[in-house]
Amino acid sequence: MESGTPSPTRRRRAWWVVAIAATAAVITVAALALVHRPGFTTDVTIALSYVGDDGRTYSCTYDYKTPNRLRMPASIAESMNSRDWSQTGQLIYDWAKSHPAESWTTEDDLPADDPRSTRADASWGLAMEQYVRFPPWTVDAGDGPEYELWWEARAGSDCEDGLR
Repeated sequence: MESGTPSPTRRRRAWWVVAIAATAAVITVAALALVHRPGFTTDVTIALSYVGDDGRTYSCTYDYKTPNRLRMPASIAESMNSRDWSQTGQLIYDWAKSHPAESWTTEDDLPADDPRSTRADASWGLAMEQYVRFPPWTVDAGDGPEYELWWEARAGSDCEDGLR
């Protein structure tokens, strides 16, 4: 064998090194994309509570977030944060009880009080849409006006549980 020609073993080893390096590069790029995605800022926090038919008090806190590049106007955030939400949880609960969601249920159309049913979550979500309304806004993102609003219930929130 010539001294300038790599052996078959060296060629296979080189191929594996290239394959592993390429895989590592793809994983690194994907991880960096997740880490460097646009951040979100909590603009509005709404705390709700109500007394259920069972006499228990249920409470939940929702954080409404917008991407840093499409921030909610400060005037809207201020008006939503300063609003008195103290009776809203009870209104949402009463509305959700009288307007149970018929969709978003799990398999086999489980009854709403079954712990595997998502009907209570859907009913609460529909009621939230009735009572938690943000004024409309758009942000010029460079390629036309748009906005994004994400909401998330904080850990330990149990408002949907009173509907089960």
